[in-house]
Parts: sequence; C-alpha cells; structure tokens
Amino acid sequence: MSTMGNYSFLAISGKQGDFQYFIIQLPLRLVTRLLLFDEVEVPDTLRKIRSLDPGLIESTAGYLLAQAKDYVLAPFVATVHSQVVFTELTAEHSEIGWLSVPFTAAIILQHGQHQRAALQQFLAQMPERGNDTLPVMLVPDPDFVRSTRLYADLQQMTTLGTRSQRVLYAHSDLAMFVRQLAVDVPLFQDRIELEKTTISNRSTALFTLSAVYQATQALLHMQKEEALTAEQALRGEQFWRQLGEIIPQWSQVIRSEVTPAYLRENYVHAHTVTLVAIALAGQALIHAHPEDWSKRLRMLGSIDWSRKNTRLWEGRVMIRGRMSKTHDSLKLTTIALKRAMGLTITEQERALEQDLLSLHDTP
Repeated sequence: MSTMGNYSFLAISGKQGDFQYFIIQLPLRLVTRLLLFDEVEVPDTLRKIRSLDPGLIESTAGYLLAQAKDYVLAPFVATVHSQVVFTELTAEHSEIGWLSVPFTAAIILQHGQHQRAALQQFLAQMPERGNDTLPVMLVPDPDFVRSTRLYADLQQMTTLGTRSQRVLYAHSDLAMFVRQLAVDVPLFQDRIELEKTTISNRSTALFTLSAVYQATQALLHMQKEEALTAEQALRGEQFWRQLGEIIPQWSQVIRSEVTPAYLRENYVHAHTVTLVAIALAGQALIHAHPEDWSKRLRMLGSIDWSRKNTRLWEGRVMIRGRMSKTHDSLKLTTIALKRAMGLTITEQERALEQDLLSLHDTP
C-alpha cells in the first residue's frame, strides 16, 4: 500500500464537471488515521467553518456497535492537497489503475465527518473490524481552490438545515461576509453558535450565526442574494467592531470578564431580537448621518441594557419580565434605540408605539 514515500491505492478514475476524481477502498483503521477533518493540520480557513454534532456521532456509533456484522456506511468524500499520479493498469480498462499519493499530502474529509468520529468509538470497542473497508472518493485539490466550496456544497445537500446551518454553507456574498465577521470581529470571535438557532444556558456562545446574519442584513439593508460592495463590507465590520467597544458589557465579554451566559441572563442586548433592533436603528442612523454616524453611535454606550430596567424594556423587548421575540417587540425596541441616538421618529412609528404600548398596558 506504500512505496517510496507514497501511498499507492488501487483506484477507479472518474470525472464530474471539469474535474477528475478517484474511488479507493480504505480499511476502517486507516480511515480514522489518514482522513483529517478539524485537526491542526487543516488550514484555519477550512477549520473555522467546521463543527461536529455530538448527538449524531453517538447515534452513529450506537448503530455501528448494534449492527457490527450488518452495517452500511455511505462513501466518504475527501480532497487531496498535493499532485497525484494515476497509472492505468491496461489500455483497455484505462479507468482502473494505481493512484500514487505522497505521504506528506493532507487528505481532508469533506463529507463523512460524523461517521469518521463514530468509527473511532466503534473501533475502540471492536478493533477486529479494523480491516473492514470503506469507499472513499478522493478529489485532487493541490492549491486548496475547491475544498471550502466542496464542503459547503456537500453539507448543504445533506443537512436538514437550521437557519444557522444555511448561513454556514451558503455561497451568497452576505453569508460569506457574516462568516468572516464571526472570525474577525472581537465580539464574535469564538462566541458564535455556528449550527444551532438556540443557545443553551451553559454555552460559551453569545449569538447564533443566524442572529448575526439577520442583524447584518438589516444593518446593510441587503437582499439575500444581493452583491456586497466594498463600502458595505467596511461599514458592517466597523459597526460591529465599534459596538464591541461602546457597549460596556460587550467590552467585558471580549476581555473575558463576564460570560455570555451571564449577559443572556441579565441583559437584553445578548438576545437576537435586540441585536437585530440595534442593527435596524444603526441602519437608520447611517442613512440620516452618513458622515458622522460612528460618533453618534456612541450614544448606545449610555443606555441601561439591564433587564431590571423595566421602565425602558418592559412592553418592548420584554413582556412580564420575559424576553419577547415578536415582530412588534422588534419594532418597539428599534424605536427606543432610534430615540436614544437622537433620530427622528416618524408619525407612523409614534402612532405604532402608542398603540402597542397601550395594548401591553391593558390588564
């Protein structure tokens, strides 16, 4: 299986689109060793968008252990980050031959990550199954050109798709920009739930990827598939970076002085509805004051965001002390934030505010 610094696999050559691929068989014990997923050898640009669902791993491992003599696993897909050499066996059957892959090549899994993790648990208890084989589709990608796109495409086709997952794997300008914000903006770095649309009490995440997407879309006033301009990208990143410095509790979470869980329990600005309201008020601010909006944004730093501040938040983003996610709550909270930044409140907004607040005050 290895010769002169190279792996040598008996392979079937094929083609999809303009690209060649190879089907090989790997013993299960090598699947868990050769195929990388989120290890340190995987480039940051790929690793940042990858995650595993522990529940799915456990259920797959349970299936393998229960069906050890009669299990079925679908083929894996992996990219090979080096040049490969395919030598056909005969001219008559040119699609069959030997595939030579350097030992130093990174072979990165693009589909099958949960099964791979489950196989590690399976083989730990049943090492005798290590010589069972699994088909693997290898796609040469020496320059890392296709890997990110392949992973996103495959996840999008196979996942049930929460809102956060759809953002994680989408190819639109806005989705890609939001994923970059999650990496670059201090407030979001390592504090974004990438796949779920809810956050557990013990989670270290502050917002979901879906929440950041909704808020950024509102801030930039963009349609889903609209092209993102360089000016919009600069404005969006500046807005979120600056707010991380302006809002005291957000600065504290950046410095690890408080936890996201503490903010969710005690402050309204750690919830999606308020994040989107901040973005909507920010969009109105930028529209009204395109030259000095960043200075005026500092007014948000003097707001009492505490959930104990019922005088401001009750009837808006809170109803009887509980956070409210309704569209009316979003509107009322946006109006309050616009007022806090000295923006003009329209007669329509004023009437809406009066009607909704009086409705909440009715016993």
